[in-house]
Amino acid sequence: MTGDIPAEITVALGRLEVGDAAGAFDDLRAVLAREPENADVLHALARTAHQVGRYDAAVAYAGKAVRFSSTTDRASAALHVTLGLSLLALGHAEPARAALHVATLAAPDEASPRLALAQALEALGRMDEAMETLRDVIRMRPAEAGFRLVYGRLLERWGKGDAALMAYEDAVTLAVAGDVVTRQHKAELLRRLGRAEEAEQTFAEVRERLPDDPAALANHGAALFDVGRMGEAAEALEASAIASPNSAETQTNLGLVRMACGDLSGADAAFLRASALRPDDPLIALNRGTLLGELGDRDAARGLFASVITARPDGRDAARAWFNLGTLDLAEGRFRDGWRNFEARLAFMPPLPGTELSRWDGRPQAGRVLLTAEQGLGDFIQFLRFVPATLERAPVHLQAPPTMIALLERGVSAPNWARSRESGRLTISADAHDGEASSAHASVLSLPFLLDAGRPPPFLPYLGTGWKDGRNCSVMKIGVCSAGNSSYRFDRRRSIGWEELADLLAIGNVEWRSLQPGACPPNVVPLPEGDMAQTAAIVGELDLVITVDTAIAHLAGAMGKPVWLLNRYGGDWRWAAGSWAKDESGEQRNLWYPSLRMFQQVEPALPERAWRTPVRAVADALRAELRLRGARD
Repeated sequence: MTGDIPAEITVALGRLEVGDAAGAFDDLRAVLAREPENADVLHALARTAHQVGRYDAAVAYAGKAVRFSSTTDRASAALHVTLGLSLLALGHAEPARAALHVATLAAPDEASPRLALAQALEALGRMDEAMETLRDVIRMRPAEAGFRLVYGRLLERWGKGDAALMAYEDAVTLAVAGDVVTRQHKAELLRRLGRAEEAEQTFAEVRERLPDDPAALANHGAALFDVGRMGEAAEALEASAIASPNSAETQTNLGLVRMACGDLSGADAAFLRASALRPDDPLIALNRGTLLGELGDRDAARGLFASVITARPDGRDAARAWFNLGTLDLAEGRFRDGWRNFEARLAFMPPLPGTELSRWDGRPQAGRVLLTAEQGLGDFIQFLRFVPATLERAPVHLQAPPTMIALLERGVSAPNWARSRESGRLTISADAHDGEASSAHASVLSLPFLLDAGRPPPFLPYLGTGWKDGRNCSVMKIGVCSAGNSSYRFDRRRSIGWEELADLLAIGNVEWRSLQPGACPPNVVPLPEGDMAQTAAIVGELDLVITVDTAIAHLAGAMGKPVWLLNRYGGDWRWAAGSWAKDESGEQRNLWYPSLRMFQQVEPALPERAWRTPVRAVADALRAELRLRGARD
């Protein structure tokens, strides 16, 4: 033997560490030419081959090293780890497991052979053994945060999210104060588990430790978006985009935040930048198409949605594109096409109760059909009008939001509703599985498609009976709802602060009532606590409802009450041109709620500016109405 072989191996592996794989190979092959049966040199070559992804060569070198090795200690364990991991990379899980088992026997007090063995066991689907092997590692090194992190990642991959979170929390406790890796994994898992508030707090901890890091800023910005803190989200994402302008994901999230804040032109700029960085990304195309639809460029939106369907005809992206096309169809009054495409939402929405049952196909049947609520309360109220037609075809169990139960039981005036309730053909509950078993299921929002409904049927008020008509009173009673559910990510665009309605609320000869929970101005009567039946009773005493696009608009409209809708720019498909038609007098009426009058934002500006015109128009219209009342009196 010539030369200092251990030193030469150290030099070669040093080259590998700095990225000079070719130099490492040359040095080690030169040593191997002198010492062709040296197990240490062969192992070093195997390690080098493995690190650069030449797993077949790594297995060949490691196999020779095993033949020539005479040790049974840690050196042998390390050699078998290299052999096992290389076999595993080639897909040979069982031979890999065998090699790694030998490694654990050679070094029973070492963690690395067991960590590698757990990987092989996982690849073989032997989950219990893999988890127990990692628990052995944790028992051997209870103070090591990294091992708990590895254990948590295994649990997460196998769908054990809650257990994985406990492992991550232990890892965070054990980690050094400046650690970000364990916190990052914990935050990402919390986000996937739907625990948005906790995820935001953990992403904030990562950002605190890496205040200028673009990824930390972007992740925290996305988490702030999830919890509805749009201003802070925009600030974080803007900072990330400046630090790392070529991140398509950051630009996409920035576009979504700007869109939620009402900065539609800024949102389009971000989406265009994201698209330039990643032109084939379907999510970017879907988001920009949605924005263009809001901006009124429906042809361009259709083109983007069609491109997603062409590129990826199957899967969730295509389903979202078909759904978005459906909303465009509905907005333009192509109802049959719209209802068909609207059904694509079922492929990506969370599963509804009753999905273990067969889906109802709309045909008459003797078995009971479970109809389930879906999406918002306003959607449920709007689509209730299709339940009587469903009752003509099948008995129904209507699963409804708890706040609607009392109103549905005693406040519905739709055809055949009371008769069906009395006969038991219609049952109502918040529980999908109450009462007689159902044989099929459908979402209430699917009824127009299943009933082949086309455009909405002629309107008759279907919620509430015998409400007061106060048009002959000298003081108008007006209910106001200025805000929707703040958890809705685009609520900032559809809601209005009470302060922005100050001029409207200063108009005299009006008794103002709030139709939303929470604090209100001193001259507005607060909404008492209660369900929708109690809210409907209040609405029934009013002369007029003024509201943004919330369930209150649907409630008042379904009752046939005069309702003035303050609608954001773009707005929802049900308020678009396709849902309006002239009545016998030549007046444009909404097909869903003929008593509704719309006051629309006229420009895609930030909310504080965009609301000025429609709010001023409502105030002018109210003064005109009060003058007419005064003239009649």
